[in-house]
Amino acid sequence: MLMARSLWEAEIYVSLRIAENAPAGEQVSPAPPLKVGTNMIEGADAWTYRSPVGELTVPYVSEKTTIQTGAHFGLGRSRLIDAAEWLRVADLYGRRALEDQMAYAGEPKPAGDDPAGRERRYYIELGWELAADAIQQAMAFLPDGADDVPDAELWSQFGAGVKAQDPYALTRARLEEHLEYYRGVLEDFRAYHNPS
Repeated sequence: MLMARSLWEAEIYVSLRIAENAPAGEQVSPAPPLKVGTNMIEGADAWTYRSPVGELTVPYVSEKTTIQTGAHFGLGRSRLIDAAEWLRVADLYGRRALEDQMAYAGEPKPAGDDPAGRERRYYIELGWELAADAIQQAMAFLPDGADDVPDAELWSQFGAGVKAQDPYALTRARLEEHLEYYRGVLEDFRAYHNPS
């Protein structure tokens, strides 16, 4: 059985596999939400996620460590999602954060306390954080001193095609550019919307 480092990584893995297996041009439905007792079974030391693409385990200790460290997707290098797929995940979170940020910027701001606005800002910030974290996940596949992710670290159908389309997509320099961009936009957003 496959093991995910966190519940979040498990959900992303399932969503990626669903998308990969969908017929070309077909609308892809997201993975069903995790629900204890329905598709997520509690065991002695781990959850078992009964997903549409097979069962995955998520050790309690791994999820707890992920939460405590703020690592979102888990510590260490993923064994489920390859470097190119993490790049794809970063792009999806970044696009969603940008769309939400643009919509938020165009809305009139109410005077006084704005709980709905705070919640929207939180999710926009989270989107930028997740995009940056996904890039860091891709960077975890870079060997020390290497300029790009080795082909052996691209085991998914999507990952295999990325280098063929863009040989520079998974270079250290390009990944660092993405990371700098996502962190910079997040920093600017926080500075503008949360002045001290």
